Amino acid sequence: MDWAHTITPEIPVATILQQCTLENLPQLSEDVYSVDHISADGSTANAECMWGVFEVECRPVRNGVRYALTSCPNAFQWTITSRHGETVVHGSINQMSPDPEFAESIEEFLRHFCSGLEQPPHPPTA
Repeated sequence: MDWAHTITPEIPVATILQQCTLENLPQLSEDVYSVDHISADGSTANAECMWGVFEVECRPVRNGVRYALTSCPNAFQWTITSRHGETVVHGSINQMSPDPEFAESIEEFLRHFCSGLEQPPHPPTA
């Protein structure tokens, strides 16, 4: 199943690449409580979120970034991309008919993430 949110005007790709990092994930989403054990290249870590603790990765993709909870049994991933005047936040899991409460929690997570993206950029943490 998948979900999508659109943000207009679009967030520049350079801003997405700068702000959408594992280190910034808790500032982007109130549903991510902490991120630790970030790899030297910044691409993998452990994240504590509304569903538990998972291995998470963050990789650049064309026009944006993809996050994936790689140890999640539902294979939850979300992608942030900008083009044609809009930014799309697209999330998906590996089930076509998830439990309605779980589906709503994903919708809520993505809404909160979009709200975080629309805030002024956070300065890099030291």
